[in-house]
Amino acid sequence: MPCRAHLASLRCLLVWAMLSAALPQARAQAVPAEPPAPRVVQLRGQLEPYKIVEVQVQDLAAWGKVPGHTPWRLVPYIDGRALSGVYPVAVNLRNATLQFHLRITPDNRTTWTHLLSPLVFQRPVRFSVGLELQDPFETRFVLEDTPATLTVINPRWVALAAVVVTVFAVAFCALAARTTLLMERSDHASGPVVLRFSLAKVQLALWFFVVFGAFLVIWLVTGNFNTINSAVLATLGISAGTALGDAYLKGARAVSPGSSAMPPAPWAADGPARPIRQRALRFVREMVSDSEGYSIYRFQMLAWTAALVVVFLADVYDDLVMPSFGPELLYLLGLSSGTYVAHGVSDNWRARPDPSGAQGASAAPVPGPSASSAGGASTSPAAPSASAPASPWGASS
Repeated sequence: MPCRAHLASLRCLLVWAMLSAALPQARAQAVPAEPPAPRVVQLRGQLEPYKIVEVQVQDLAAWGKVPGHTPWRLVPYIDGRALSGVYPVAVNLRNATLQFHLRITPDNRTTWTHLLSPLVFQRPVRFSVGLELQDPFETRFVLEDTPATLTVINPRWVALAAVVVTVFAVAFCALAARTTLLMERSDHASGPVVLRFSLAKVQLALWFFVVFGAFLVIWLVTGNFNTINSAVLATLGISAGTALGDAYLKGARAVSPGSSAMPPAPWAADGPARPIRQRALRFVREMVSDSEGYSIYRFQMLAWTAALVVVFLADVYDDLVMPSFGPELLYLLGLSSGTYVAHGVSDNWRARPDPSGAQGASAAPVPGPSASSAGGASTSPAAPSASAPASPWGASS
C-alpha cells in the first residue's frame, strides 16, 4: 500500500510538471506576432491636384491582415497634412500598390490651400500615406533624403493664361494711348475743351485687371472658379459707381444752360510725340489735380485704392483666395470715392452761368470777341479750335 501511494504521488508530480512546461508555450502561441511596419518606397506619377498617382507600400498585405487595418481607408499625407476624403481608387495587395486621385474637395480645400501657397512652380515636400487622424507610415520621401516634388502651377496652363492676359493688356494699353478710353473732357474758362486722364476710369480699369488676373490664377492653381465674394463685388461696384457718377456730372456740365455742348471727338495728333518721362509725369499730375489745381480728394482716393490693391494681391499670393474686405474698409473706400464725386457736384455749381449775366468770381474772362463754332463752343484767338480736343499725349492741359 505505501508503495502504491508513493507511485501515485510520483505520477501526480509528473503530470503537474508536464502541464507547467506546456502552459507557457501555449500562451506564446496564442499571441499573434506583430506584423512588420509598412513603408512607402515608391511614388509614380505627377504630384499635382487632380492627377492620379500610384504609391507602392512595402508590407502592405501583412498590415492589411491585422483586424481594423483597411487599405481602402488610407489617405495621402503631404508635409504631414492628411488629404481628407482622398481614398484609394485602386488597391493591389499582391503588388502592394495604391492609386489615389488627388482631388480638391470641400473637406480638404483648406489643406490644399496651405500646401499650394505661396505661389511657385514646384516645391519639394514630404509624402506618405496612412489612416486619417493617425500617424502616417514610414516613408523614404523626406526632405533630407529623397523629397517628392509637388507641382503648384502647371507651366502649360500658366502660359495659356499669360497669353490671354497679355492680349487683353496690350489691347487695353493701345486703346488707352490712342483713344479717349481713360480720358475725360475738361473745359477751362480760359481755354477750349481739352482731354485729361480720368481718375475714376483709371480706378475702374485697375480693379478690373486685378480681379481678372486673380480669378485666373486661383482657378489655374486650385481648380476653384467660385472665388468672387461679396466684398469683391462691392469693390467693383464702388469703382463702377464712381466712374458712372463722374461721367454723369461731366455730361450734366456739358448740357447745362449757357454751356457749350461738345460732341465726342477721337484722338487727334496736334504736335510731336512727347517723351515717355513727360507722359508719365503728366499722368501722375492729372491723377491728383483738376481744373483748380492739386486736389486732396483725388490724392486720398488714389492712396486708398493703391493700398487696397496691394493688400488684395498679397492675400491672393499667400492664401490663394479672394480677400474679403470688412465693412469698415468698404465704407472707407466708398467714402473716399463719394468725396471725389461730391467735389464734382460743387464744380458743376461753380461752372453754371450767373443769371445776371456776370461771370463767376472764379472764371477768368476770355480775351477777344467770341464766335460760335460749329459745335457751339466759345473760342479765343489765342486758343486752338474747340472742335479738336487736345490729344492725350499733346500739350499738357
